[in-house]
Amino acid sequence: MLLAAGQLLACGSKNNPEGQTVTLSVTPASLIFEAEDAASKMVTVTSSASWTAETRESWLHLSSASGSGNGSFSVKADALAGSPREAVITVKAGDKEASVSVKQGASGLVPVPASFDGTKRSNTAYQLLIYSFADSDGDGWGDIKGITQHLDYLDELGVTALWLSPLHPSDSYHGYDVTDYFGVNPKLGTEDDFKELLEKAHAKGIEIYLDYVLNHSGKGHAWFKEAIADASSPYRDYYFFSANPSADYKNFPMLKGTSYNAGEWKQVTSGSPKITISATTEAVTNGTASWNLWTWQDGGEGKVVKFVDKGDGTYYLVMNISGKWGVLVRKYDNWNAGSKFGAKSGGTITEGQPMELVGDGGDMWFTGNGGRYKIELTDVSTETLFYMGCFSDWMPDLNYGDVSAARDNACFKDMAASADKWIRMGVDGLRLDAVKHICGGIGSFNHASDRALLAQWYEHCNATYKEAGHAGNIFMVAEEWDSHDIEKTYYQSLTSCFEFDYGYKLRDVLNSGNASGFVSAVSGFVSDHTAQRPDAITSFFLSNHDQNRFASEIGRNVAREKQAAAILLSGPGKPFIYQGEELGYWGAKNSGDEYVRTPIKWTKTGAVASGALSGKVDNDMLTADISVEAQKGRDDSVLNVYKTWSRLRNTYPALAEGTMSAAPVSGTSIAAWYMSLPGAKSLLVIHNVASSTKGVTVTDSMSSPVAVLGGASVSGTTLTLGPNSSVVFEL
Repeated sequence: MLLAAGQLLACGSKNNPEGQTVTLSVTPASLIFEAEDAASKMVTVTSSASWTAETRESWLHLSSASGSGNGSFSVKADALAGSPREAVITVKAGDKEASVSVKQGASGLVPVPASFDGTKRSNTAYQLLIYSFADSDGDGWGDIKGITQHLDYLDELGVTALWLSPLHPSDSYHGYDVTDYFGVNPKLGTEDDFKELLEKAHAKGIEIYLDYVLNHSGKGHAWFKEAIADASSPYRDYYFFSANPSADYKNFPMLKGTSYNAGEWKQVTSGSPKITISATTEAVTNGTASWNLWTWQDGGEGKVVKFVDKGDGTYYLVMNISGKWGVLVRKYDNWNAGSKFGAKSGGTITEGQPMELVGDGGDMWFTGNGGRYKIELTDVSTETLFYMGCFSDWMPDLNYGDVSAARDNACFKDMAASADKWIRMGVDGLRLDAVKHICGGIGSFNHASDRALLAQWYEHCNATYKEAGHAGNIFMVAEEWDSHDIEKTYYQSLTSCFEFDYGYKLRDVLNSGNASGFVSAVSGFVSDHTAQRPDAITSFFLSNHDQNRFASEIGRNVAREKQAAAILLSGPGKPFIYQGEELGYWGAKNSGDEYVRTPIKWTKTGAVASGALSGKVDNDMLTADISVEAQKGRDDSVLNVYKTWSRLRNTYPALAEGTMSAAPVSGTSIAAWYMSLPGAKSLLVIHNVASSTKGVTVTDSMSSPVAVLGGASVSGTTLTLGPNSSVVFEL
């Protein structure tokens, strides 16, 4: 709430680093200018330290940006071309902060929305990165308990569902190389932590969606490790293995209709040699065989030692070993050849006792007493294979066999069983990763096969969902990162896909100030999806964890950021808000994906969950001003715009569930539409995406405004909208 003019805004005090008490107050706490007010207005600062003053609005001018102790500065506003506008002046001294609200233009629309009845109906989801959302235990990693502790924040944001980044065990920070689909990554918490989250989220009317990776597992998955170690293992069929992939590619039923790409096939050496280390008095060797030993002193540097080929299928070397040494065996010098051998899960080598090795096994350790030791390799029969890993050598692609009968495939059954566990536990939906790559690779696709497989996946999961006692259908949304014309065909198999073209279209609209074609494009997305299946749910979003932040794509323009929220939340479909968008986060991928996966800054001075990101965060962005604590206290913050328009969507059924149709309000910078739902009051939504004030003729009644962003005023049938301003009328 804005403070009355003349009221004193005072900050509490705290000892500064020098042991001094810093005090700060400003008066008045608010300024009001007429539309063409030539007079300057004064702000008085009372402080015990040096201070700075700033505003983010170019139409507002301060005579001074800094001072020391008690002082003052004048404020002047540019002439207003019609509609009201607001700004905030922020004054800082040490770690203290005070603000002055500024309004210009005495007249304007005052929104009077209906009272929220407490039923959340917005159908809005929040994309949340577990590892960087909130840290509950101070180890630097976001975790499941951190989400539970901040459910009130998410509830206040008005969301009805959370899409969680992968929670399964993984060898990476982001979790997309799953090593156990049935487990919870211990860095993120426990299964009991997740059950608690489910219970408490459901109590607030918030559903939980899991991110599920069907295209590939992690290289560290037990299935893949066993498949490498044993040619007779049934898990060989869970992946694509071949000694000659260019010739064999066409023989894999799941890959038919796509083309071979050598870059997607990674080399690996499989087998189960044995290593034995025993004390000896033999001379130290200097072998030349292709087999070699990689050793490193505990906490020190490593070295490579060549084995001697005995000519009978065994190899040996002799070396001095003092203290604890790490040990790995490789068939070739080149690590990239996939020739690493280690223990099945790491471990200690016992002197004189053979240890079986597996391809890509874990580190082994041996402690010597300073004497000479003989290291022998036996059973070294191995085979060199290639496996398909279209994204990376640490993400081997999963093989579901003949997609027309995928439900009978062993890999499919195991994956489905893992999903069954989470659905029966209470999970409400799944987000499916990289679906267009499942039956192909990076550059060659078979969309028909993808759809056939996904239809069986959806049917299985939906049956489990219903068996768990749910009356409706499970929500399942796919990442089909493609053009709309291809993406829409996946609705033949699934109820929802992310509409990437929406974000691109809205970005261009806001950057150009030209909204021509936006309404028809958005309504066309929805109608194209429902043409594929009547129960289609179009999932709209601005940006996600794999893209540059939307704020960066629109020039870090705060007015556009706010309007993007208003447009997303006042249109059709199912909106998704990406973690940090509600705070105005920006970021680009050019220095690494981590910079678009930024932790939430909860307090002005507290730490953020940056441990998973190896410190790759933009600290120039994560200032006190952008924190949740600071933005909660500012009516004009990006956060409060999201809250306001989300509450509006939760209040009006026509916004949450209605159909969009174009409204007869003309102007190239104007996007105007109706949201209608049988049995509910219809709404007229109008957005001016230009950076200048626009006047438009409206034939509908404008007597009941329920939301205003920016500035708007009405005179007869003329609606005047300020730059990047929006209004919603109840009809």
